[in-house]
Amino acid sequence: MSIKITYFVHGTTQDNEKEISSGWDNVELSDLGKRQSVELKNLIKDKNFDVVFCSDLKRAVD
Repeated sequence: MSIKITYFVHGTTQDNEKEISSGWDNVELSDLGKRQSVELKNLIKDKNFDVVFCSDLKRAVD
């Protein structure tokens, strides 16, 4: 049996655009990050995942 792992990172944040590391701070996605999230949704809309793990930080949930 094989396991396939698919890994996605959160979209660009406001801090990313300022070249600031956010760490565990709950920063917002930038406008670009919000567009990236919609693009990702469209790219994976027909995919099925057995399990999904997600950070509880706002930028990952959004």
